[in-house]
Amino acid sequence: MLLVYGTCMKYFRNREESQDGVMQIFEILIRDVPRFDIQNFKGWLYMVTRNYCLMQLRKRKTESIRLADFSPSLIMESTEILHPIEEDPEGEMHNRLKICMEKLKSEQRQCVELFYYQKKCYHEIAVSLQIGEEKVKSYIQNGKRNLKICLESKALMENAE
Repeated sequence: MLLVYGTCMKYFRNREESQDGVMQIFEILIRDVPRFDIQNFKGWLYMVTRNYCLMQLRKRKTESIRLADFSPSLIMESTEILHPIEEDPEGEMHNRLKICMEKLKSEQRQCVELFYYQKKCYHEIAVSLQIGEEKVKSYIQNGKRNLKICLESKALMENAE
């Protein structure tokens, strides 16, 4: 048990996580020992422990990457902050947005209008335009990016004047 705990501490550097690891490894041992012809138990136990620890670290790293990838920018379609146009429907922002919308490619413009102004979901847009949902998502994301670029360039031009 001390070999397993020490190895876990080496990888996890956390007492509670190492203790949990010892428990998990012993559950693995109960399951796996009868299935293998083990010549050197201490070496085999070290390898099982090492592999367990590495898998847990890899899983933790993958989860943290997934959480990092899940940022508010990925779900911006549903946030109210992105719709300042609704607060001032006839203002300067509305006019700039209208001009920038006209500059979008037709597919992007259609998808953005259906999604934001007509409140349709990806599936409804895909059916009405006869394209795949992934294409709809792509058109909306690219359209938003292009609108942002256009709006920022218009704001910069106005500030320069």
